[in-house]
Amino acid sequence: MRAAASTVLVFLSPQEAVIATDSLSNRVEGGGPRLVCKIAQVSDHMLFASTGIGVAEYPPFDPYALAKISSTNSRTPREAALKYASAALGPLQRVWGVARARYLKIQKESGPEAKGVPHPQSFVFVGLDQNGNIAAVGSDFVEDSSTPYKLRAEDLQEFTTKNSYSFVSLGVRGSVPSAEVIDAWIYKDKIGAPAALKRGIEEQIGATPKLVGPPISIVRLSRDGSLQWVSRGVCK
Repeated sequence: MRAAASTVLVFLSPQEAVIATDSLSNRVEGGGPRLVCKIAQVSDHMLFASTGIGVAEYPPFDPYALAKISSTNSRTPREAALKYASAALGPLQRVWGVARARYLKIQKESGPEAKGVPHPQSFVFVGLDQNGNIAAVGSDFVEDSSTPYKLRAEDLQEFTTKNSYSFVSLGVRGSVPSAEVIDAWIYKDKIGAPAALKRGIEEQIGATPKLVGPPISIVRLSRDGSLQWVSRGVCK
């Protein structure tokens, strides 16, 4: 069972979306870390990324396969996210029942820089909305404070880019620079979004190397729907 604590960063502009993730995955049941791809192309013009609980053998759970199913016949990231939030809750709840103690132990041992780890899972779909604008829509699965150990999906968060820019971070992000710093790297220092997101994840790796690690995968989605891998990392 993979507990891919993970750092996922997303930059959105009217022209493109850039997604960057680390590759380190810890197994909840113990054993050495592994390297896994945390970005999935779930349809022709839609991408999915998640942090927290990843692929589990028992109880069975595969967020990437479920994201592909959720994107089928979904015209927008919002439609796919709504389907995923509903479909993933049951199997994720079963996994959480088995993995919770070990998962929180990993987080506790990783220190205060591990902000974001307690969420069982966070996810985001990135693609084109109904108006052809680039959008990112996602949510967090969290424990319900009124019912210990019971999970619920928080309200969807939606970021669109018709006339603006957005920066989205998921997972372990206590040492990821602020949106203002990322923005300055992109536009003032002119290093571009892929390099800026890579630098942001590298800072988190330096702070929490047991939770977040290289290589870094980066993919770009243009408004015309085309995809370009800037750096595949372990993604095939």
